[in-house]
Amino acid sequence: MITTRIALRADVADAAPAGCRTLAAEIVVGDEVADDSPVLFCFPGGGMSRRYFDLSADGYSFAEYAVDRGYVVVLVDHPGVGESDAPDDGWALTPQVVARVNAAAVSRLVEMLRTGTVEGLPALDPLLTLGVAHSAGSLILIHHQSAHPQFDGVVLLGWSSHGLPDYLDPAERALASQPDLFLPRLVEGAKKRNAEPLATMSRGGSRMYVANSMSPEAHEALVDARTRLLTVVGYASMIPRSAATATAAIDVPVFLGVGDKDIAARPHELPAEFPASRDITLFVLEDSGHNHNVEPNRVQLWDRILGWSDELAERPGIRHSIHYKVNDR
Repeated sequence: MITTRIALRADVADAAPAGCRTLAAEIVVGDEVADDSPVLFCFPGGGMSRRYFDLSADGYSFAEYAVDRGYVVVLVDHPGVGESDAPDDGWALTPQVVARVNAAAVSRLVEMLRTGTVEGLPALDPLLTLGVAHSAGSLILIHHQSAHPQFDGVVLLGWSSHGLPDYLDPAERALASQPDLFLPRLVEGAKKRNAEPLATMSRGGSRMYVANSMSPEAHEALVDARTRLLTVVGYASMIPRSAATATAAIDVPVFLGVGDKDIAARPHELPAEFPASRDITLFVLEDSGHNHNVEPNRVQLWDRILGWSDELAERPGIRHSIHYKVNDR
């Protein structure tokens, strides 16, 4: 199958902080796309661009794998990372704000897909529209779906509600149990840990998140996907149950994918974070670290995600009456 990549800019000026006007996106599609092909919107994790889901090393692109299965994949860079615009004040990019901006981008992109205004593509009326995210991107997607319910289901990879309490000081751990006090101080806490709102990861830092040794090609592809880190989002990811209110509001099917050597602690407790969802799937990838897309057995996870998606697409009435309108700020 011939795979085509179509780069786009989504106008988000009406939803983003000052200085951020567009987000970078890319549609990955095969030459035999059907007008009702399911669409996957993929959002990267901390320090990664949209390339994480379309790694350049041969056999490491989740996007190509999904396209070969009949999906349309839309890769999106969060505001401030990759090729997307950064706002004048990077500290404004809290998980809730990033989620709102991403939702505005999804709204524009879906409209383009459905009206046939993407050059080289027919108008699409997808059977299913899913959000897929990794690591800190999953935290953002949780806030996205909770406040702006645009997806028929969400795939959360490498996410844990337990955070990283061992890296917090006693005052932070105490504050984390009081969300009414913690959330207003989120930016303040992030500033204490990092001088920059859009920090840069070290070149070799990604190796620690892989259980097995990476091939040189895979490591270079992962390095190529590296970008600035959303500091406030990263800090929120460290706080245990920082998104508990948002997870409790999600009522669509949820797929949770983690590695058995992931940073996610006690993965079998994660489904309980989604009491409003009647369909929760947990898959633990054996002998895998946090960056599942470069593990030797990555295809096992990809097959489970797409099999789950295929099954959802076949259910009568799975599609919600979603208008893709972004809720007020």
